[in-house]
Amino acid sequence: MTSLNDVPEEIIRHILSYVSPEDNLRAFQLLSSRFHHIANDSLLWRYYCQTSFTYWHPDHRIQEKFAARASSVEWKRLWMARKGKNVQTSRNLDGIIASKVGQLRRLQQICLLGYDAKDFLLEQCRSDDSAEDVLARRYYANSALDSIHRGIAVDVWSQYQGAPLSSRGLDRALGAFDMFVLHDQPYDLEYISSSFDALAAQFQSENPTLEDMSTRQKALNLVRWLRAKNLTGMDAPSLNYRNLRNCLIGHALSEDQHPSLPIISAAIFCCVAERLGLTTSCCAFPSHVHSSVIAPPGMTLDGTEEENPNEELQRMYLDPYGSDDEVTISDLRLRLVEFGWTQGAEAFLTSSPVPIIVQRTAQNIRAAYSSSQNLPDGDASTRLRTSHPELNMQAAVYASMWAELLMKQTSSHHWDNNLDSFLNKFALSWSEDFWIVEKYLIPLYDSFIASQPRIRARVGWENVREILNMLHNLDNRRPTVNRRYTEDINRRVLYKIGQVFRHKRYDYIGIINGWTATGTTALPNPHYLTEEAEEEVIIEHNSAGDIIRRQAKTYYTCLRPTATVDRLRVAQDNIEIITDPSLIPDTLLYMAGKFFKRFDSSTCRFISNIVEYYPDD
Repeated sequence: MTSLNDVPEEIIRHILSYVSPEDNLRAFQLLSSRFHHIANDSLLWRYYCQTSFTYWHPDHRIQEKFAARASSVEWKRLWMARKGKNVQTSRNLDGIIASKVGQLRRLQQICLLGYDAKDFLLEQCRSDDSAEDVLARRYYANSALDSIHRGIAVDVWSQYQGAPLSSRGLDRALGAFDMFVLHDQPYDLEYISSSFDALAAQFQSENPTLEDMSTRQKALNLVRWLRAKNLTGMDAPSLNYRNLRNCLIGHALSEDQHPSLPIISAAIFCCVAERLGLTTSCCAFPSHVHSSVIAPPGMTLDGTEEENPNEELQRMYLDPYGSDDEVTISDLRLRLVEFGWTQGAEAFLTSSPVPIIVQRTAQNIRAAYSSSQNLPDGDASTRLRTSHPELNMQAAVYASMWAELLMKQTSSHHWDNNLDSFLNKFALSWSEDFWIVEKYLIPLYDSFIASQPRIRARVGWENVREILNMLHNLDNRRPTVNRRYTEDINRRVLYKIGQVFRHKRYDYIGIINGWTATGTTALPNPHYLTEEAEEEVIIEHNSAGDIIRRQAKTYYTCLRPTATVDRLRVAQDNIEIITDPSLIPDTLLYMAGKFFKRFDSSTCRFISNIVEYYPDD
């Protein structure tokens, strides 16, 4: 009878490709010295690395490693290092779910792993509904993953500090906005870059005589090709112009209809044209961004030699959003006159550096947000490919605030115009980005302060370090325990953590995540006021009108879907408990993971994950 020892090594290696790396380590390679040698083959462990992990931190330079000889890389060591980071991420995620104390610190430890944590986090984002802590696990895995994506975007934008006139990297600079709403989707910066590479290759293959064309012919053929494939512009602009997705270059590339604003359409043309060897850029024309193409040095746009080499290089203009044809400079100048620009108009006809295009995109996002405020809930204009419209809109506005800070040079006295509103939004809604603010904003803040002719005291929301210290202290604060240890508390506090209610006055649906029987002073902090203006004390009078008793009202804090804060104050009188799970908005079900493990549909109640604060609930 033939034994396994008689089987050739190449067949055993093939069999091992169907064995998990863990089983290989735990069992197979321990069988004999021969099997140990075969099981540690470099080609096998390279295969394990390729199949076990999809995402890698850029520091690994993984594509270079995959392209190199297998024996030149310690693949087993690399696999085990990545596996160790999964264990580290798992341990921190469990700690985040187990206690509110130190959550921010643990989130930061996950986020600092970058894309090395992404594969594991994606698994947790899709945790099975049967998991004991499904809501909390999904929520915090998503929070960490989103913060990692935002860190990548901020890193891209930070590279333009000190390079305000840079024209490089337009695709990644605009794609950074997509990273703020990427979530668990695959359309990241690498997807955007590779999509432009593929479009350029496809255009070249469909135009075999491309090298024989003049610059003008190449540019016109390209703009017509893009428009014919519906890669620029949008349908029904009168209805769809202010849709959030039209501001995002990654969405424009990945969606079937490829809708985009003029600025994104112009950028798509420029990104493909650049890969074809054309010198091109966006021109921040008022109300409608165009693309411009410049002739090669010593040549005209039509491919002839320039008679006067000292002349300024010829430039042509295109409108990829709305036209197949060249836009004449005389037409553009006429439009500037109509806009009232009689002086300095030439500035709009020159190439706009990437920071200007990014800031203008940020303005469009804020315009989309303003437009959405007048629309009914659930309107299609706020929907992206994934996640919840309200949260995506808030994330996009947050991205625009980051862009303003990073794309403006700190030498400008206007640099901190939006700093206080940014820090407020960050601290209340995106505190998991502590590590990003610390790494990228602190140096800019210090640079700005150093550039000021007069130093003044900066406190509160205009001092970055002060806000980070506040968040650090909140993260390490021990919980204040609220017990139902007296009959009076049980009589006065009617509702419990996790119950779902409708606000009697404002009609929103919320989840109770805090309570106190003694006015508002003992509510968990920080908490925030709603529109309510009730008195905090109930006053009882006798028949003669004399005060006979003062009693503090019962208050709760709640989580609600459209709020940008965790705890809103609500009076007990305004709570109407609901028992129909279908009334709970999807956004609220997702956000509930911040305080609750799972949802019990039989009782229409969320199971508390803040027992350390409310052990009796």
